Amino acid sequence: METAIKSVGIFLLIYFSYYYVLRFIQSVFQGALSSINAGVAKFIYALSTPAHELAHLLVAILCLAKIEQVQLLPKGNRPGFIRSRVGSSMPFLISIKEFLIAIAPVIINIPLFIFIESKFVLKDKVADISRILDPRIIVSKEGIITIFLFLVLISGIAPSHEDFKGMIKGLIILSAVIFGLSFLTSRFLDMKWMNAKPILTVLLYYIELIVFVLIINAIIHYRNCFKITWIILISAIKHAFRKS
Repeated sequence: METAIKSVGIFLLIYFSYYYVLRFIQSVFQGALSSINAGVAKFIYALSTPAHELAHLLVAILCLAKIEQVQLLPKGNRPGFIRSRVGSSMPFLISIKEFLIAIAPVIINIPLFIFIESKFVLKDKVADISRILDPRIIVSKEGIITIFLFLVLISGIAPSHEDFKGMIKGLIILSAVIFGLSFLTSRFLDMKWMNAKPILTVLLYYIELIVFVLIINAIIHYRNCFKITWIILISAIKHAFRKS
């Protein structure tokens, strides 16, 4: 029982960290970029939107959902979106499919970034992807490619509130499934095969880029750097918890 409760707790912690922390981090990044140059911020947002929506589209197709409308690029103040309708004779499967479609940018884009970065950019093992955290690599050819790849695949993966609404039922069902499986298999279930290091590296790289952008922002607005940074952080917190 204790193992099952811990498993559900860890799952929910990861989920809510994914939802709120990613929304906060992405908002800080966009806010800092906007403070430097609004045009650059809009360009990077537009650059990352297609990968976000394509991930939704791919998982929706894999879940045999009916695709109703596709908009891969933001239009005016309206972000890109994928409208799909999931059908199944079993209601709980609909909720699970909707959950998977909602978190698609994370389950597709992060592994894709790790694979491309390791295989074709660094040309090294996945376990050595932490090399991207070395500040010296930023000025190299690999570093520039890494930044571009990151901006396209990762910088826009934070979930929208619409994504959140599509997750709720699936979140409850998956929590129940995880509880049941953990309760039944706790005696022989071994999770040591899981390696979170590459995923943590991607998150730390995002934070590293944010710090770099905030430093540039502070240099440009040196007279009001603390005030502007404070405004960016407060706005990011509000955005993370805003229902929009």
